[in-house]
Amino acid sequence: MTAERTRLVFVEGQREASLLLVNQNPYPVLVQAWVDDGALDGEPDTALAPFLPLPPIFRLEPGRQRSLRLLATGQAQARDRESLYWLNIYEIPPQATAEAAGRPRLTVTLRTQMKVLYRPHGLHPHAEDAAAELGFALRDETLRVDNPTPYFVSLAGLALEIGETRLDLPGTLLAPRSQRRLGLPRRVDGGTRGEVAFDWIDDNGVSRQERKALQ
Repeated sequence: MTAERTRLVFVEGQREASLLLVNQNPYPVLVQAWVDDGALDGEPDTALAPFLPLPPIFRLEPGRQRSLRLLATGQAQARDRESLYWLNIYEIPPQATAEAAGRPRLTVTLRTQMKVLYRPHGLHPHAEDAAAELGFALRDETLRVDNPTPYFVSLAGLALEIGETRLDLPGTLLAPRSQRRLGLPRRVDGGTRGEVAFDWIDDNGVSRQERKALQ
């Protein structure tokens, strides 16, 4: 199962959004969808989120596509920052046929999670400028990353560059107005000027590059 996008952004006042799903398996699947806070053990019956997927359960034949709608319930959200939820897409393959019922068979279900962002009006700076506002500093053998903006910023990967040294670091998700410390694989000279090159993901799921000097 593939989706046309990697995230959905609801702007304040937007009533619904749609997501095109394609079944690329050679067999039909039963699809169940729900929105929650992203807990890995979350289930549809316990989901609490201001978005409802329609239809919540459907069958998708091999090679076919279907549009999944997400409806905003109008539940009150934070006004000074983005809120993050997760769309869960759970696909279940068909049961064994009568002829194959007596044979050993492994059934694998797949659950995909996708970001659903609620963005109120009036946030500053603009969302596309949020990555440029990030701050980086070496602190106690870690790289401190500061996000002073009201947006979630998804970093696909980072590279700390100091002189001839380059340390690659995994990506991370930065919450609005938050700080995160990333452990370094080895010690570096904190007194040397350096830069951080990083890739961040925009609203369309496209990876974009940015560089910032260490503070």
